[in-house]
Amino acid sequence: MKVPQSRLLWFVGASLFCVTAANAERIRTAIPGANLNYLSVYTADARGFFKDEGLENETITIGGPGGIAALVSGDVDFSGAGGSGLRAAVKGAPLKAIMYQTDRPTWYLIVHPSITQATDLRGKRIGVALLGDSEDRFTTLFVERNGLTAKDVVKITIGTSPRDKIIAIKSGAVAAAVVDPAASVVAEREGLRSLAYLGDVFPLPFQGYVATDRKIAENPGQTKRWLRAMVRSLMFIRERPEEAADVGMKKLPFGKITKPTLVDAIKAWLRAVPPGVPGQPSAEGVKNILEYEIKQPMKLDDLPPADKFIDLRWIAEVRKELEQKSAR
Repeated sequence: MKVPQSRLLWFVGASLFCVTAANAERIRTAIPGANLNYLSVYTADARGFFKDEGLENETITIGGPGGIAALVSGDVDFSGAGGSGLRAAVKGAPLKAIMYQTDRPTWYLIVHPSITQATDLRGKRIGVALLGDSEDRFTTLFVERNGLTAKDVVKITIGTSPRDKIIAIKSGAVAAAVVDPAASVVAEREGLRSLAYLGDVFPLPFQGYVATDRKIAENPGQTKRWLRAMVRSLMFIRERPEEAADVGMKKLPFGKITKPTLVDAIKAWLRAVPPGVPGQPSAEGVKNILEYEIKQPMKLDDLPPADKFIDLRWIAEVRKELEQKSAR
């Protein structure tokens, strides 16, 4: 008998081993920003998916390069700064990408109402979380695909807070900013304009997580259990967006957002989550990761070898296990 995905979450949880809190392995997960893109980490914690795997997780918000530095130094165990991690790996950092939450970017480019098309951004300031991060690069790619050059716009750092980005646009400090789906919904309801959904522009697996070569080699069991908790969390969010919204209302700095608004935002975010068991990009997806996250930003002549920077062994095992359980 086939088990529905909504029941699979609980079937898996009951079938996996559990440990007491005293015996749980303490880990830290770094995320680039406390926004909807990383609701999965908070949900995995709130719904007990980390606990089911014998893990006690602490989530830390650290911007791209900073999160990678913390990962390499051992201060955190896993980092959601996937793009920064891959580029650091090309430069010699002992890192590999181990999963991707979505099969496309989830960001929206929000602009002042006076901006009606991409070319209106000429000479304007665009706010990004951090210069050199993925927001910065994809904003550049977007304007270049719409008739401008990187020199036609000015990038400034305005941090990771979705609310601060909205305020910056409304005040005129910037003309545009990249935000997650929740901030996009709020921004439009406050009179701003959504100029583009970047997921329709770039066919790129996104929200990658990276770990050190040492972590993968010396503690593959912990790596796999962390991945399983994260995949279960993604599936929970897809199956129960209203309950996931309850987690978001408590854990993420959305300001005065209402629950119905957040549920709408979660459903918008889920446009980027692939069907079935998520986490493992396709072969074409891996090729796009190498193209857009490494080759183009680092101006390499050829695509780098995937196995040098991406290790999908454990997410593949997790996916296989969950698919087999759902088929029983």
